[in-house]
Amino acid sequence: MTYTTFDVVLLVGVSHGFLVAGSLLYKMHRSPSKVLLALSLLVFNLLCLKILIHTTGLWQTNTFRYFPLAVELAIQPLMWLYIRSLTQLDFKFRKKQLIHFIPFGLSMAYSIFIYSIALNEIQLVDKDNLVNRFYFNTLKEIEDYLSVISAFVYWALGWKVLIQFRAWVFGNTSNTDFPTYVWLRNIALLMGLLIVMLFLDVTLDYFFSIGKQVFIHWQLFFVYLAGLIYYMGFRGYQLPDHPFQVAQIELEDTVPSYPTEEATPIEQPKLALSEEKLNELREAVTHAFESNHVYLDVDLNIQKLANIVQINPSLLSAAINQLFGKNFRNFVNSYRLNHVKKRLTDPANSHKSIIGIALESGFNSEASFYRIFKSVEGMSPKEYILKSRSKE
Repeated sequence: MTYTTFDVVLLVGVSHGFLVAGSLLYKMHRSPSKVLLALSLLVFNLLCLKILIHTTGLWQTNTFRYFPLAVELAIQPLMWLYIRSLTQLDFKFRKKQLIHFIPFGLSMAYSIFIYSIALNEIQLVDKDNLVNRFYFNTLKEIEDYLSVISAFVYWALGWKVLIQFRAWVFGNTSNTDFPTYVWLRNIALLMGLLIVMLFLDVTLDYFFSIGKQVFIHWQLFFVYLAGLIYYMGFRGYQLPDHPFQVAQIELEDTVPSYPTEEATPIEQPKLALSEEKLNELREAVTHAFESNHVYLDVDLNIQKLANIVQINPSLLSAAINQLFGKNFRNFVNSYRLNHVKKRLTDPANSHKSIIGIALESGFNSEASFYRIFKSVEGMSPKEYILKSRSKE
C-alpha cells in the first residue's frame, strides 16, 4: 500500500467522521436527529473508503476487489430525513420511510452478490470476466445516474423544508433561543455544490471518458467531501439532543402549531386590506410597541401580538412584512436593540452590565444578543458605548 497526500487528507476526514459517529451512537437513547447524523456520517465515510480502496492499491488485491460499499443511494434520503428531524418537533422514524431506501437496498444486495461470487476467483482477470457476465459495469453506470438524479430530488425536498421552517421561525417567534439553523442552511448550500460536482464528474467520465485519462476531478470531489464530513460532524455534535427544548415554553404558549410532522407550513396570505385598514393596523402595532413596550416580553410571539391588535396571526405576520419591511423577529429585535442602545448610553445605567441591560430589554440569550447587535450595528456593544462617548 502507498499513501499520497490525497489519501492522507481523506483518512483524516474519515477518521474524524467515524469518531463523531461512534460518539453519537454510543448512547442509543439519543434523539432521532443524532442517530440520523451518525448514519449520514457513516455513509459519507464509507463512500470515502470506497475511493481509498482504489487509490491505495487495495483494489488490486483479491480481498478488496469488488468489496461491497454501494452506499451512494443512501446518502440523499438520510440527509433529507436529518433536516426533517431538526425542523419538526415530533419527528419519529417510521417504517413507511424505509421505502426511500429501497434503491440503496437493491444496490447493496447486488454488490454483496457480486463480491461473494467473485471472492473465490484468485486471478483478478477472472474476477472481472465473471462479474461482467452479470452486467456489473452497466448496472454501476445506471447506479451513478440514479445517484445524481436522487441527489437533486432529495436536496430540493430538504431545502424546501429548511426554508419553510426558517420562514416560520422568523415570522412567528421573537425568542432568540429558537433554532434557526444557519449552519444547516450552509451545509445544504455546500451539499448543493457537492451535487453539482458529482453531476459534472459523472458527465465527464461517461460522456467524455475523462476518467480513463485523469483522476483530478474525483480527487477534488472527495477532498471537498472530507471537509464537509468534518464540518457536519463538528456542528451537529454540538446540538442538544432535543434542539427544540430551549424554546419549549414558547411552543406551548399559543405559537401556531407548525413545526410538526402532520402540520403544514403556515403560508402568509395575500393582504386584501384597504388602505384605511392597513393604516389602522400600523397604528395599533406601533402603539403596542412604542407605548406598551410589548417587545420587553421575552416570549413575545405572533399569536400574542395578534391577540393584542385583534387580527389573524398569519395576516399580521404578512402585514408586518409589508408595512415595516421586516419579518416579525427582526421587527421585534429592532425595538429591543433601540431600547438597549438608549440604556447603554444613559449614565443612570452605568452600574449595570451590558448583558443585564440586554436581558431587561427582551433578549433571552447572551450569545444571540451579541450576535444580533454586531450584525446590525457593525460593532460590539462596548465599541458602541465608546463611540457614543467620544461624540459627547
